[in-house]
Amino acid sequence: MAPVVSKLAGVVLGANVLLISAKFNADEYKCSICIAAVEKASEIGTVFHHGCIEYFPEPICNQIKYPTEKVDLQGKSARQNCVDNGLCPMETLIDYNWMTDVRVVKALGSQGYDKVRISAISNHTVSSDLFSYQSEFKYRWTDKYLSTGLVTVTPGVKTQFKIADQEVNILLPKQGEGTRGVIIADPCFTSQWIFCAYSPHFDMLNHSLEILNAMNANDDLSYWQILGDNFYDQAGNVSSQWFAGLTSQSKSKMFAATPGNHDFWVNSAPNLYVPNDQLGNGFMQFYAQDTIAATSSSPFDYSSNPDATYNAENLPTAANFFFYNQVGNTGFIGYSGAHSYESMVPYFQEACNWATANANTIDVLLLVGHWNNDGDGCDSASPVPTVFTEIAALPECSAVKNKLRYFMGHKHCNLITETDVGFMVGANGMSDHTECGGAWGIPVVDTTGGSFKVYYFPIAQARNLVKDDTPIFNHYEKILTCIKAKGVAGCYDLATLWADVPF
Repeated sequence: MAPVVSKLAGVVLGANVLLISAKFNADEYKCSICIAAVEKASEIGTVFHHGCIEYFPEPICNQIKYPTEKVDLQGKSARQNCVDNGLCPMETLIDYNWMTDVRVVKALGSQGYDKVRISAISNHTVSSDLFSYQSEFKYRWTDKYLSTGLVTVTPGVKTQFKIADQEVNILLPKQGEGTRGVIIADPCFTSQWIFCAYSPHFDMLNHSLEILNAMNANDDLSYWQILGDNFYDQAGNVSSQWFAGLTSQSKSKMFAATPGNHDFWVNSAPNLYVPNDQLGNGFMQFYAQDTIAATSSSPFDYSSNPDATYNAENLPTAANFFFYNQVGNTGFIGYSGAHSYESMVPYFQEACNWATANANTIDVLLLVGHWNNDGDGCDSASPVPTVFTEIAALPECSAVKNKLRYFMGHKHCNLITETDVGFMVGANGMSDHTECGGAWGIPVVDTTGGSFKVYYFPIAQARNLVKDDTPIFNHYEKILTCIKAKGVAGCYDLATLWADVPF
């Protein structure tokens, strides 16, 4: 079959366009598809269907019922137009972009253990001697500003900073000390772009924030991470809404994020690209990781302008998403699966050389990323399990390969994928039509007491079919009450032990 070329992307998509159109569930993507199609139809003065097929395979557009008259916004936004036609939810997001949102992340390992990156995201630059870089977001989410810089803390002692009248109390564990941390992926709470199946059933906005804030209220938790598809957000307002609900204690803990396919292409893959997709640009600035791309003058490499060409693969360089660092006795290597493994080999070599040099204080080395398999923008060599095997074979990683474990999302399930080694943590509100769909739970990685342990808190379970969300169980109140009273470590009797491996 001859390759299919996207009209706007200029990307050879191949026969998988027909495969996607056959398996694609337009009901779950009808809002995001509608907004893009209405904008295009209005631009060129045509009916919705013609605007839709400018971006998407026609079988997908055929699934979406829309009035046949010519699109005329008449003073309404494309979103409001789609709401009025029953294709987008009537939810209203509050504009929290005026608030100053603080981000605390561990500095790249080569910077030294006592270094931390502190950032402020707001609708203006934030004045502080802490910040060496202050600028409006580039290319995407440009209603936001990033102010960021590296600071020095004293491990084992709380270090206090003040940013825009907010107190940030950073407690970085001593190097080599056991830690506890939360790792999740694929969180959603709204259907503003993609249908978030279990949000109403689990009250994901309020409950995900409440339980995470309760966990972070105690010093027995040192870090938390989100491994991609962060709130399925094309424009940045959904992410701002959720982060506005975090407490200062949560924002003071070490945070990390890796991107997923929806953080590049809101409709899940490059062959469903639309020009407003953030292509990772909004993500990398909003989550403000300290990556290999960071220099003394800029935290990111902005050389790839997503608007220079209409191209679904015109992504920021892989270095903007690659980090390695350490919290206590736990090392981390984070990367983007939307980039080729070959392009990142030097970064993995650098990370392993660093880990080897610090092997006496790193008991566990966690590879963290999003994709569990190829497709949806991830090539065959870049899924997390594949990369895990590939880097274990690198000479630079030989001294630490026995310490390697991995965490990933993409599939919306929470389960052990490889005994004592690999874990999937993607069930956080989004639908999944497989045997593990409808779950919600939070894994805690515990490296105290001389072993690598993973405790899984099963918060709730609905039926795995979206049309039947009858609860099987809901332990939310019981788990929350315990954590508020005893902290995470005091509630392991309510969790399932996924792994316990001595160092």
